[in-house]
Amino acid sequence: MAQVVAAIIEREGRYLLGLRAAHKKSAPECWDLIGGHLEPGETPLEALSREVMEELGVAPTGATPAGQIEFTDAHDGSSILHLYRVEAWEGGEPTIANDEHTALTWFRPEQIQVLPNLALAEYRMLFADRARPGP
Repeated sequence: MAQVVAAIIEREGRYLLGLRAAHKKSAPECWDLIGGHLEPGETPLEALSREVMEELGVAPTGATPAGQIEFTDAHDGSSILHLYRVEAWEGGEPTIANDEHTALTWFRPEQIQVLPNLALAEYRMLFADRARPGP
């Protein structure tokens, strides 16, 4: 079973998602949390730090475990996604640092709820408890 990590990056009630590039084998052109696969010998927290640095050019200064999601995709088969909440980082504003994503956007939870092209349907439930009724 593949082991994957993802950062739930929050700032001022908004969450950062990346639009996966069209060339990606898994979930192309879908909005996704920042993260990726564990490399051999890596812990989930080490993989999270590496992935966030590779994809955004910033280093998380603290990450809190936020649960797991089991899922299946056509490319990797069965996987476990280790989620970490990230509220602080070093290195400035997160920006696209490689070819994984074509856009980065800060979304309110209720906006995530209605995105038609989420990488995992489970993200809707993940952000459901964070959504607040709005005008």
